Amino acid sequence: MIKRCPEHGFFRGECCECGNVGQIVLEEDRSEKLGRLVAGALRHFPDDLGLDMDLRGWVNLDDLSEVIGTRYRWANKRLVIALVQSDPKERYEIREGKIRAKYGHSVDVNLDYPLNDLSDLYYGANEEEADRILEVGLKAATQRYVHLSTTPEKAWYVGTFRTNSPRVIRVDAEAAQRSGVKMMTVSEDIVISESVPPEYLSLIPFVHLDRED
Repeated sequence: MIKRCPEHGFFRGECCECGNVGQIVLEEDRSEKLGRLVAGALRHFPDDLGLDMDLRGWVNLDDLSEVIGTRYRWANKRLVIALVQSDPKERYEIREGKIRAKYGHSVDVNLDYPLNDLSDLYYGANEEEADRILEVGLKAATQRYVHLSTTPEKAWYVGTFRTNSPRVIRVDAEAAQRSGVKMMTVSEDIVISESVPPEYLSLIPFVHLDRED
């Protein structure tokens, strides 16, 4: 569910950070439908929807809003903006009348975020995946980039979506980048990367946290 606080704008959850309960803008089921369509349009199938995406992943916001309005008569540009501004994962950005996904692309894009400045990054995997990754390296399978976490705890959490007991792989980002591997920071949690050779990977000691879903 997306709500709007008169002072702080769009948010999700029971109440705004200021305590205001806000006014409902979009019910949960419609939020999910709109979110899935926006994700598909900006990450996976812009051409199928007749959208012109540039090399950096940008699409005209008005064009996207028009396409979405033809699919869902209740949807409009204001709701797309509400979806983006209230997203706790910061998956999208809007700039100068254009919109793009920050990560998660399967279409061929060449993103232009700031270079990573962390010396170590992390990747969560199940045991079988971890053994294979340590042997052949990290490679994007269905996505354009490899998605790395900025802390071992965050990597472990991501790994729990694939297994109950994730293994966490440490990436020597500093050395990898010196060798020419491009890594870019898209949020405080996520760094996207080109393929990482196995010589920059190692398994770290056991990491375990309790998920708080």
